[in-house]
Amino acid sequence: MLTLAPTFACRRAPSRLIHDCHYTAIRLRPFSSSTPQTLSTTEPAAAAPDSGPFSLAGTAPDHTACVFLHTHAPPTAYPARSKSPLWRAWTMKARQWGGVVNFAWAPDAQLRAHPAYTGLGEDPDDKRLQRERYTASVFSVARRYARLEIPEVSLANLDEVDEALRKLVHGDRDGDGDGSGGGKLAEEAGWPLDARLHLYVCTHGSRDCRCGEGGGEVARALRRELEKRGIGADDVVVGEVAHVGGHKYAANVLVYPFGDWLGGIQDFDVPHILDDVLAWHASNRQATPGSTAAPPARAVAPLCPPFWRGRMGLDKGEQLALFAKAS
Repeated sequence: MLTLAPTFACRRAPSRLIHDCHYTAIRLRPFSSSTPQTLSTTEPAAAAPDSGPFSLAGTAPDHTACVFLHTHAPPTAYPARSKSPLWRAWTMKARQWGGVVNFAWAPDAQLRAHPAYTGLGEDPDDKRLQRERYTASVFSVARRYARLEIPEVSLANLDEVDEALRKLVHGDRDGDGDGSGGGKLAEEAGWPLDARLHLYVCTHGSRDCRCGEGGGEVARALRRELEKRGIGADDVVVGEVAHVGGHKYAANVLVYPFGDWLGGIQDFDVPHILDDVLAWHASNRQATPGSTAAPPARAVAPLCPPFWRGRMGLDKGEQLALFAKAS
C-alpha cells in the first residue's frame, strides 16, 4: 500500500488579510461577478498583462472540455497517481482536441456511478478482462449551460465516445463553433442534459496533503452552507475530484457548467463565494440546456475575481487579458 511520508508539515496558505481586503474591494465595485457582466467584444483584446500580486488568473489549464469519470469511492481512497488504462488512454486521446479527463465522486449518488464496476482501474486484470467502465460527465464549450452524461464508457467503446465528443466540441456537424452540431450528436447518442450547478473540489490527499486537508474542509463547508440555505442536490451538486494541477492553489473549486476555476479558497470564504456563484448561475438559468445563446468565454467577466484561476475555453493569455479588462 502506498503511504505518504512527507518531510514537511502540510502548510496552508499564508495570512489572507490583504487577499480578503482585495476581495471585499472588488465585490463592492460596479463590476461584480454576482451579476454576470458581458464585456464588449468590439474592443481590441488586451495584451497579456501582469495580473497583479494577488491574482491567480492564468493558472487554469487551457481546455475546451472537461470529462469526469464517476467513481464509487471518494478521492480520499484514490492512489497518488492513477494506473487506470482507460483514464490514461482517454487522456491521450482527449488531449488532441483540448479535453481533460479526471475522476469524480459525490455523496448520496449525486453523480451516478456505473453499477457494474466499483474499481479505480488499479487491478491488473481490469485491462485484460476489460472490466473497467464508468458513467461520465462532460462539460464543454459546446454547451456551457449543461452537463452531458454518458451512461457508459469503456475501452471497448472509447474510440466511438471520444470521436463523438471531438465533434461536439468542434461543431463538425454544422460547422458551428458554438456547438449546435455537437448538441445533435449528444441527442442522437441519447446522452441526457443536466443544467444543475456543479461545484467540484479537489480533495486528492494522497497526491498532496494541501488538497486533502484544505479541499476537504472546503467541500464540507460548501455542503453545510447549502444545507443551511435549504438548497439540495436537485439544484447544486458538490462533488470531489482527483488532482487538477496547482497544489499550491488549494483549495481548488471548479465551477461548471460554465467552467470557471477558483483557487486559494478556505472554508471561511465559502459563504461569500457561494453568494456570487449562485447569483451568477441563477441569472443564466434562462438559457435552456440546448441553447446556443451562451456568450463566448472571453465576453463574460471572471467569477469571484480574487480567486479566479481561469475558464474553460481560454488559454493563459486570454485569461490574463480578460482579468485585466475586468479589473
